[in-house]
Amino acid sequence: MGKAADLSEFDRGQIVMARRLGTSITETARLVGCSRSAVVSIHAKWINDGDTSSRRQCVGRPRVIKETGRRRLSRLVKQNRRQIVAQLTAQHNAGSSASVSEHTVQRTLLDMGLCSRRPTHVPLLTKRHRQLRLQWAREHRDWTMDEWKRVAWLDESRFLIHHVDGRVRVRHLSGEQLLPSCTAGHTQAGGGGIMLWGTFSWADRDP
Repeated sequence: MGKAADLSEFDRGQIVMARRLGTSITETARLVGCSRSAVVSIHAKWINDGDTSSRRQCVGRPRVIKETGRRRLSRLVKQNRRQIVAQLTAQHNAGSSASVSEHTVQRTLLDMGLCSRRPTHVPLLTKRHRQLRLQWAREHRDWTMDEWKRVAWLDESRFLIHHVDGRVRVRHLSGEQLLPSCTAGHTQAGGGGIMLWGTFSWADRDP
């Protein structure tokens, strides 16, 4: 999870806006991809000081990687968001007149808001699935409350004993977590586990 000092000004603004809209600390941290303590400290700084700027961004030596290099680094990340810092550094140095260290690349990525995060898990959907979902949403967008009261909702979750580990990481800016290159599909099949199923409606609910 990103620390407060590692977040970009955009991420800091997102935190303040989310908290002003009533989003919980935990949910805000999940959306931005940072720790809960970072959300608390940045929101408190905005309340007390009226701004969210990081002192770290105002002091220190000039940037080793200039604006052109930062744009190139951003393109390399978007080409393959699952590359580790060593791979990004090698690619950056291959096309640059001056070589930089992995530490410099890592620090630059953090300053750009491209922190390493776990990919967002989403259902594996085909193009046809997406079209059907969109069609369903359009057909039901004007339903009244009485019509929705007659609907029974159900869901099922499978908790796997042998699950995929979380070592896969991606880099993305705030708001990019649902891009196809930033997600990891999952299915309801897999190793041994427990299946939970439930349903609820306006009038009742069942386990």
